[in-house]
Amino acid sequence: MLPSSVGNMVGAVLAAAYAFLTLDFPDAATRTTFLWLTCGLAAVFVVNAELWGMRRLSTLRALGAGTSPGNADTITRAMREVHPFPDFVAQISLGSWTAAVGSVALGTWLLTPAGPELTVRILAIGVLFAPITSALVNLLVTRRAQALLEKMTVHLSPAEVLAALPANTMRVGRRIVLFTVVLVVLPSAALIDVAYRLGESAFAALSRVDPDELDAALELARWALYGRLAVVALLVLGATLLVAYVGGTVIAGPLRRVALDAHRMAQGVLDAPRMVAANDEVWAITSSFGLLQGQLFTLVGKLQRAGEQLGVTTEQLMATSTRFEAGAADQAASLNETSATTEELATSARQISFNASEVSAVAQRTLEAAQGGQANAVAFGRAVERLKQDNRSIAEAVERLQRRVQQIGRIVEFINTVADRADLLALSAELEGTKAGDVGKGFSLVAGEMRRLAENVLESTNEVEQLIAEIHEATRATVEATQGGLTQTESGLALAGQVTVALNRVVGLAQQTSEAVRTISLATQQQQSGTDQLAEAMADILGITQQSLAATRQLTSANNELLGVANTLKAVTGRFEVKA
Repeated sequence: MLPSSVGNMVGAVLAAAYAFLTLDFPDAATRTTFLWLTCGLAAVFVVNAELWGMRRLSTLRALGAGTSPGNADTITRAMREVHPFPDFVAQISLGSWTAAVGSVALGTWLLTPAGPELTVRILAIGVLFAPITSALVNLLVTRRAQALLEKMTVHLSPAEVLAALPANTMRVGRRIVLFTVVLVVLPSAALIDVAYRLGESAFAALSRVDPDELDAALELARWALYGRLAVVALLVLGATLLVAYVGGTVIAGPLRRVALDAHRMAQGVLDAPRMVAANDEVWAITSSFGLLQGQLFTLVGKLQRAGEQLGVTTEQLMATSTRFEAGAADQAASLNETSATTEELATSARQISFNASEVSAVAQRTLEAAQGGQANAVAFGRAVERLKQDNRSIAEAVERLQRRVQQIGRIVEFINTVADRADLLALSAELEGTKAGDVGKGFSLVAGEMRRLAENVLESTNEVEQLIAEIHEATRATVEATQGGLTQTESGLALAGQVTVALNRVVGLAQQTSEAVRTISLATQQQQSGTDQLAEAMADILGITQQSLAATRQLTSANNELLGVANTLKAVTGRFEVKA
């Protein structure tokens, strides 16, 4: 059964009791018409109000039937339907009661001979009990709506709930005033009116009693009045207590749950955050507390995880920083050695650069000497070529001399032949002169002189032949020497060519060597510069490493302090028991 139906039924019972005690129908037909009109119109208006109210919960009904997806948007729309629904139903109930009572009063006045007094009293039923019923319906529906809202808020975060239902309505004061009027003024007015009507009926009945029986009738009327007033008072009091209880539950229930959560929170138990559904200022309190609870739940959970992670990380940092400190010390020692080695390397590089410069100078001098040797080899080749030409000229001259000597030899042979013949002729002439005696004596003398001359010529020719032979031998030796000189000259010329080629190669190699040595010298100078920069960089790195070592020691000290903070954080967050 819907809460609004329960509220309307309670209101109907109160209204029926009030009507039974206060309405005075002129006849039975009027009472019957009133009852039919009341039942029919009340059923029509109440059912219409129920249907109208159900149409306002279309998203909630679809969500409950499973025809709508249970995502955050759907739940948000359903919450926005449910939250204002109690006020809407209360207004519908108030309007339905007012319309139903007004229609019954109008129908009774039109369809029966009832007078204006009965019509006014029927309207008074609506005035007195429509607000009470509306308030009771509002409270009952609010209670059910709060339960539904709390079920739906489980699926949303506090921030999403607060975004869907902002706490910006402050109407508790007005509601308390209205509830005071409903719970005090209207029931009091109803009781006064009932007492007045019962007293009036009692006085009317007593006026018709015999005076002798007046005392007994008065006593009976008094007890009857007390009984009826007691029944009405109990009904009104029950309805009032019901409204007060439900109203107190609607207002105090959320506050009680918030107080319980706050008490558990104070004891260190953090439950999963929940939004306690309420209205107006109470909703502002419970929503703020739910938001605070959610933030505290998240914060403490993060702090606990952060504390645990911080402890683990700090221990790891401690171990790492200890290893890093030892490594930094070893690195500093290694860098000291490396720096010394780099300094020695820089010194060696400077020495290499100096030696490379010296080698470059020697290579340059070697190149110049090779170029000079190349020029000398060319000049030597030219001189050998000239010597070859001179040897050839000498050989040709010696050959010409040898030919002349041969010609002279032939002439000398001819002279020897002539001299031999002249000697023979002279001998013959001398013999003939001797034979001739004195006549031939002069001829003999001439022949003897000619013979001596021939002998002298022969001796001279022999000497000439010896000289020619010596000259021939000398010319032959000269020819052989010149031939050997030519051969040696040609060999020397070939060697000079080979020397020139070798010197050309030497010059090329010397040029390449000079270029290579120059390149090496430049590279060595660059290496020296780079080595100097490396030495400076190593010195800087050594300084940075020493600073890093000092920073590592500070980091180790800070990690010790951080470990203490982590332990303190664990101790603080350990007071809270986070429950999902």
